Amino acid sequence: MVNHYKTLGLTNAATQAEVRRAYRILARRYHPDVNPGKSSEERFKEISKAYTILSDPETRAQHDLDLDRASESFSQTFDRAHAALKKNQQRAAYSRVQQNTAPPKRDASPPKAQPKRAEPAPAKIRAKTHTTLKRISDIASSSLSKVSRVTSRLRSKRKGLSETETGTISQVALIETSISLANAIQGTRHTVEIPESEGASRKISVRIPAGVRTGSVIRFRNKQNSREEIVVVVHVERHPWLSISERGLTMEIPLSISEAVEGGKIQVPSLGEPLLVKVEPGTQSGREVRLKNQGLKLRDGSRGDLFIRFIVKVPESSDREALTSKSRALDPFYPTSVRQHLPKSILEE
Repeated sequence: MVNHYKTLGLTNAATQAEVRRAYRILARRYHPDVNPGKSSEERFKEISKAYTILSDPETRAQHDLDLDRASESFSQTFDRAHAALKKNQQRAAYSRVQQNTAPPKRDASPPKAQPKRAEPAPAKIRAKTHTTLKRISDIASSSLSKVSRVTSRLRSKRKGLSETETGTISQVALIETSISLANAIQGTRHTVEIPESEGASRKISVRIPAGVRTGSVIRFRNKQNSREEIVVVVHVERHPWLSISERGLTMEIPLSISEAVEGGKIQVPSLGEPLLVKVEPGTQSGREVRLKNQGLKLRDGSRGDLFIRFIVKVPESSDREALTSKSRALDPFYPTSVRQHLPKSILEE
């Protein structure tokens, strides 16, 4: 049976708020739009199903009950079956003893002439009853001995698993923290606060690796408590002309109208020395240039790509009249409206 608590990285003691936070973190991490791929899609479906069940009190209660039944060990099942068998055997034995000791029923019709059979002596009845009950007791003792041996083996097996599986998580702390984009690029150590009961909190130092982006999840064990897992969701603060995405580092570089029209080479900043980038004549605003191995440092030591996105900037001047008259000189070079391709409604295909 699927344990939906494990799917969300929780235990059955988790509160509804913890269930919501865990779902939000994992759904953001495994969403197909963020991590395209069949494995991420399947994982996202499992996370969504787990949240659907655990977020509703009625379905969660039924899930807890199903987990209890599924986790019942063989020894517990055997105990219940044996107890029922023992009870039935005792009832049957008691019923037979009662039949043997009960006086014969009187018949209204005249008794037939039959040879008289001697009634058993009370001592013999007691002896027979004692023998029957002793036999039942022996059977029960034998069965209980077998159950004890089976239970002992199962407990030993479970004990062995618990000793080897020392990584069992019993508590999860979920934290959201914000860092600057420079720290996201370089990596940093960041102090976060974990809220405790009654308004108290505890501080813990977290190592933020280089290359994280908004929505990145960092998971690690608490050194003071190996059964607690710390889950940190990173939010990278907005930068005026830099951003980090799944594909790498993107930098927005402004161009003057003449630079966009004529083209040429311009100098742009990078993570190392400044770079010369070629601008093609007639470059439109939003056009991108890919610079290989000039982006973020990857885990294997190599570097990702740097994307330059050109933004054509309209000049700013206090002399609006002069600027307007000069800009109108470019109107003949627009044979059609620049918005001709746009539909009337966003929903139109």
